Amino acid sequence: IILLGLLGVFASVLAWPSSRAERALFFLGGLFYIAVFLLLAAYQEWNACSAVIMMAAVAWLALRRSQDAARLLFLFAGLFGFALTQAAITLLPYGWKTWSVSGVLFLFGSVLLSLSHHLYRLPFLSSSRNRWPGILLYSFLALAIIALSVAALVHLPGQAGPAGSSDILDSSQYGDSSGYGQEEIEDCGCQAGSEGYKQSSLPQNESQSINQEDKDQKRPGNQDAPSKTGPVAAILSPEDVRTFPKGEPVQFSARACTGEPCRFLWHSSLDGSIGTGQSLQKSNLSPGWHNITLRVIDSSGSSDLDCAEIAIAEPWVCSKVNPRPRYYPPDTPCQDIWPNATELCQEVEVCHPDLDWIVAEAVDCCDGSPLPGRACSDACNRSEGNRKKCRGIYLIDSFGPEARYMKGYALFKACCSGYPECTRMCGSYMSGKKVFMEGYNQNVSNLSCRPEERGIEAWHSDTNMSQNSASMGLLPAHATINILQTGVCSDYSAALTTMLRKAGYSQSEAFMTSSYAFDLPLVGDHPGHAFNLVLLPGDDKYHIVDTTGNGDGINLGGVPGYFRFTGCFLGMPSHTRIMDWWMGYCKMISEHCYNDAGYFKTPVKDRIWACSKDGQIVE
Repeated sequence: IILLGLLGVFASVLAWPSSRAERALFFLGGLFYIAVFLLLAAYQEWNACSAVIMMAAVAWLALRRSQDAARLLFLFAGLFGFALTQAAITLLPYGWKTWSVSGVLFLFGSVLLSLSHHLYRLPFLSSSRNRWPGILLYSFLALAIIALSVAALVHLPGQAGPAGSSDILDSSQYGDSSGYGQEEIEDCGCQAGSEGYKQSSLPQNESQSINQEDKDQKRPGNQDAPSKTGPVAAILSPEDVRTFPKGEPVQFSARACTGEPCRFLWHSSLDGSIGTGQSLQKSNLSPGWHNITLRVIDSSGSSDLDCAEIAIAEPWVCSKVNPRPRYYPPDTPCQDIWPNATELCQEVEVCHPDLDWIVAEAVDCCDGSPLPGRACSDACNRSEGNRKKCRGIYLIDSFGPEARYMKGYALFKACCSGYPECTRMCGSYMSGKKVFMEGYNQNVSNLSCRPEERGIEAWHSDTNMSQNSASMGLLPAHATINILQTGVCSDYSAALTTMLRKAGYSQSEAFMTSSYAFDLPLVGDHPGHAFNLVLLPGDDKYHIVDTTGNGDGINLGGVPGYFRFTGCFLGMPSHTRIMDWWMGYCKMISEHCYNDAGYFKTPVKDRIWACSKDGQIVE
């Protein structure tokens, strides 16, 4: 980047009618290119080394041409420098912060070239006897202008955290948080969209109902359904995606028919017919997922259907949590939550009741109750009437581009632990420091920095943030989602996996995984990047999903277009969008993936959308 800008300065020196300047340029420029080449070679940045060789060759050719040498250099730097600058501003929004050095040098050099014939009119240069004092004076002035310009561009006011982070929903509004596939008769689908709703918190009276025990009593989408002749089937309980311990009575109830008697037929995809009547109770359902179908038939023989999906889990699943969560996967080995659960059951905290409110929103959206923001309408539009797929897309969008539950990239964690996105362009002195906390919520601001504590070990209290360390590693999922509401790539990946598992995705349908040893702009070699593998209903291939920093999330049939992260550049945070072609989503994907149920072998590449057998992206 800086080399392209220096080409502009070299061009301005060539424009000066002096053989000494040309010889000095050749000597100093050669030393500079050699130094930069050796520095980049030490970091094994071979692509950058080849660029240095190319630029040095162009500079040498320009020096061999006495005529239009300066313009040749400017043509090269302009074609490559400005094109790359525009691409960076468009695709990698470091913006002028990143390109300030090369941009200022290039523009300053072009001004010198265009005004070279008029510089002798300046004071202290108009005399032909002794111009050295004037040359030194204007050289220092030019250096000051360049330094001030670069500093002004790089240090424009900006916070490390995402703008408008207060818009993230507060989980405390959703009730008390103090406690801790198979045969389908008919797919009932989404029943309403959410176009026209602005993003805001839900009304308090609606929010409080999420954690009430009698939430099962209504299904808002059905109540607002258009009037029709004949019966209307509406399951009042159980609620969609609820999980019940084996042996616990499950109450089934339906809305009454108006005007005439009806027959109510209840059917389970696992157990077959489970009874008749408007209301009944069953306590002997088989373990696993049940697609419950209600058929209502009136005296004329007309009928209507409604459906719900519930799970029956072994009694020991999530048994050590009180109160037991309403939503949890029946195939999880987890029994407890932070701080007593196993490490995986804390990182993917599927048994935590304080995360139920997010699943409840996804259920409401996909059962027909419109929610604020575009995530709900997008999920219904893209799910083809499949409620499980709708819930998955809703959660992906809400953690990704809609930034409903988490927001931004936690650069402060990278700095505390000395990761490259902080130290590579800002210096090793940033390592182990509590920096870049602004722009997030108050909980983030009150964190400490103890780099020796990583992951679960760094989290000690849900109420006293000073006891917790802002270091790298996976924290308990409830802490990341409900308390800090931000994170790095691994945090986003674990958060999404947790919520997908709670929302009805099996242990073979939602994974965390990563790519290894990739390059980032201005960061260079990075230890890896975490993302998700998700198998949506009806698909035979996994989707690569990346919600990091509220990135693209999911591209149905392809790979995510980008993810967002925040790096450190010359002492300031720089927000960046990393495009898919920077990432080794397919080529460098890890051989292993995992979730709360343990570690698994990553699906073969031809079972992942847009990945070929040799690891190339094909769309």
